[in-house]
Amino acid sequence: MSINFEPVEKVRASEQVAEMLLNYILKGGVNTGDKLPPERTLAAQFNVNRTTLREALKKLEQMKLIAIHQGQGAIVEDFRNASIEILFYLLTVDGKIDLTLLENILEARELFGTDVARLAARRANTNDIQQMSRLMDKLVKATDSAQLQLLDFEFFRQLSLASKNMVYILLMNMLKTIHEKQLNLFLPLTSELNTLLQLEIFEAVKNGDENQAAEKARKFLYTDRELLKFFTASS
Repeated sequence: MSINFEPVEKVRASEQVAEMLLNYILKGGVNTGDKLPPERTLAAQFNVNRTTLREALKKLEQMKLIAIHQGQGAIVEDFRNASIEILFYLLTVDGKIDLTLLENILEARELFGTDVARLAARRANTNDIQQMSRLMDKLVKATDSAQLQLLDFEFFRQLSLASKNMVYILLMNMLKTIHEKQLNLFLPLTSELNTLLQLEIFEAVKNGDENQAAEKARKFLYTDRELLKFFTASS
């Protein structure tokens, strides 16, 4: 069966416009309830046609950052009602990391990561255990800081896959993307990375011990969060 796909652009203009508008809104360029300038004005400022601009506005509407009303234009919504996708943009605004939000992210990771480990101990199958076993071999042998951090997060992603909970899997994918994009923030933690705890989590999952898996995961993730607070406070 032959399928002909059209070539795609590496960076679409509408995506660039959406990102610029999003950053403008998040930096306080407009307030909740305010209207964005008319389409004609925005299109001229960005030097794009109105079709491209509408694609950008549609993306922001899908993220629930704006609401488009017929005859009224685009009205800015409270970003606290936006979709979780906005976390990527809230974390870094104007080139600066929001450390409070980063702490919030790790706090959430600790809470649901504990339950992920519990469910993994309950639901992991032979293939899951084999995948985690291979990863643990790499993790205990790793010495490079960046590689250690990436393998650490991949371990928790594999736990989420073993949990068989699609919500946790997608949440972990989202956090993994943030982690990889802001890897430099996590590198100071590498010196304190306790692979012994991860081995204990893995053993608990392998043995089907839900309570032990949850407790070891909670301890590991709490330590991560406390260490990040320490390093950012002393930097």
